[in-house]
Amino acid sequence: MSDICVNKVISDFESGAQYLVLWIAPGNEYGYWYDLNSRSCKPARFELDNVVTGESSWKYEIADYSSVIYHSERTITETERVHRDRIWVMMQAAVESEPEIYESRTRFKMLRMIAKESHTSPNNLYRYLDKYWRYGKTKNAFIPSFQNRGGKGRTRNGGDKKIGRNPYDDGAVGKILTKKDQENFACAVKTYYLNRNKFTFTAVYEKLLEDFYSTKNKDNPEQKKLLPPDELPSIRQFRYWYSRNCDITTEQKKRDGAREFELTGRSVLGRSDYGLMGPGAQFQIDATVGDIYLLSQFDHNSLIGRPVMYFVVDAFSRMITGMSIGLEGPSWRSAMTAIVNMAADKVAYCREYGIEITDSEWPCRHVPSVLRGDRGEMESKNADNLVNMLGIRIENTPPYRADLKGIIEQQFCLINTNCIAMLPGNVKPDMSKRGGHDYRLDAKLDIRQFTRIIIKCVLYYNNHHFMDYIELSEALIRGQVEAIPIKLWNWGIRNCSGALRSFPEEQVRLAVMPTDKASITGKGIRFKGLFYSSDRAVREAWFEKARAKKTWQVTVSYDPRDMAAIYVWNNDDKVYDVCALLDWNSKNAGKCLDEIIYEQRKEKIGAKQFKAAETEAKVNLNAEIDAIVNEAQDMSKDLPQKNKQERVTQIKENRRRERESLQTTAAADIENAAAAAANPTVADNEMSPVLRMIKQKMEERLKHD
Repeated sequence: MSDICVNKVISDFESGAQYLVLWIAPGNEYGYWYDLNSRSCKPARFELDNVVTGESSWKYEIADYSSVIYHSERTITETERVHRDRIWVMMQAAVESEPEIYESRTRFKMLRMIAKESHTSPNNLYRYLDKYWRYGKTKNAFIPSFQNRGGKGRTRNGGDKKIGRNPYDDGAVGKILTKKDQENFACAVKTYYLNRNKFTFTAVYEKLLEDFYSTKNKDNPEQKKLLPPDELPSIRQFRYWYSRNCDITTEQKKRDGAREFELTGRSVLGRSDYGLMGPGAQFQIDATVGDIYLLSQFDHNSLIGRPVMYFVVDAFSRMITGMSIGLEGPSWRSAMTAIVNMAADKVAYCREYGIEITDSEWPCRHVPSVLRGDRGEMESKNADNLVNMLGIRIENTPPYRADLKGIIEQQFCLINTNCIAMLPGNVKPDMSKRGGHDYRLDAKLDIRQFTRIIIKCVLYYNNHHFMDYIELSEALIRGQVEAIPIKLWNWGIRNCSGALRSFPEEQVRLAVMPTDKASITGKGIRFKGLFYSSDRAVREAWFEKARAKKTWQVTVSYDPRDMAAIYVWNNDDKVYDVCALLDWNSKNAGKCLDEIIYEQRKEKIGAKQFKAAETEAKVNLNAEIDAIVNEAQDMSKDLPQKNKQERVTQIKENRRRERESLQTTAAADIENAAAAAANPTVADNEMSPVLRMIKQKMEERLKHD
């Protein structure tokens, strides 16, 4: 156990706060500390026993403080000494009144009295008090900040001799730089170099000469003429001046942008897993698009694009605690499937994909204290249920700062490099080049087969991947724990984790499921083009009422990963009913919503194509009917006209003669067909359609006989 004394820093792993110990009471019963992340100048009382217990349980860490001012008397100026002594005389009585100065009421009275006597603002006194506590409770804490007075390079003090290396040209003197030249350099760098235009240094030098070391050409006013060579600074002088005066941080921020600098240019002095008390202290969640093209489960000839992979990783052990593979882009609907999987029974989950494991191979079915994402879906209103129903604290990294959750970003690199790169249909770097092979045509896997492969990769990573790139803590080294996720997880569970919590999978599922409206119809509960039913709906005759009267809507929750069931909420008592797909709709069981929507759209497109072909055939049919009608009308034009009575009274007689005529014609056709069957030399095109049909029947009968 570390000694707790004044000027020690106590770090709280749970809240991330850092407290500086200011005073400890005789007997070591209690003390006062100061939150270094606060500007309120309000010390707080703490119990030493609580800190000692917290240190042993990995809640607190005690370390030395490095911001104490140790200025020697020989390094400060007379002005700084006078300023320091003046404030010390003013504040000494108050800061030495311990522990009264740490109590808010007495502190207010003392500072108000000092402000009145010294005719200064109380706000200034609080600032002095803050500096005194932050910088080690020493008199030198009141020294004002001052810049380093050390020079950069040599400075000319008059004279006409050029400093530095002589020019290469014989007889050349070179430009003697003046203060004006340096001002010109600074202006050119600010105007042309420190911006997002990305000018090269040579181009900036040329703009420098154009702006400050040229005159108008008398012969051609539109052109400029440079000054004589002895009056021009060389590019070496320009580069040397910039190298002595540049600020690398400012340069990268101005040329690349603050976001790019924070991602790739800033110093990396910390670790994203530092201070985590154990498994569950922080999970990280993120999505990436898999570098592979997949086929549809319904039709292996149809490409459906690249999958979207979500992973949830424990920051302490690097254990992958949840995953999901889908087709919808990064969104809450995709993230919720990974969150549900995070708290699900992994044995049952793997069994759904035909993979048998034991609970010890993937023992993750917990909810963390903190879930860190990168804005987006973690800032949606749906994420509020994680806080309200499960007590998870949501943290979001700033935009364009993937480095702040580098642990999970590293998993994407491992999956894409070590697994997907070997699969058929994976994306190659030369795919977009002219003449390059289209690797999409090599796709062989559907989304279910791809998910099985990723599950096996996760099992390998969790149980066998040795992480030689992580820094083990002293406790892990003492325990001889190997840097393998499952072993770090198990060690953390046994020794230092109190952050993991367990909830029923159904409760987690309902907490993250999206909600929508479904319609009660006579054919069932209609939702997303699918039809469901439940015992309650049948018992209360929902469908009969909807068919007899009118449909109505109900609120449902659903899992886009598997549309085999939905959950209908009862607004009165806040309970839900599980509704299953109807038997005739069961082909969609086990399918995700994206694939169902894809297939529905495909059917609609096919129906439109068939509808167009049907319409075209119907138009042709109408044209043929019209031609026959016109032919009949033409035949009736030259016939003698009869009155209505004559035409109506002869219907029966006309019908009898027509029937006898048809019978005689049919008998003749049969005789001719028999003769044609016996004599094949008769050409088919010389027969009527009816005769050809009879001939065919007779030929078939003769063959059988």
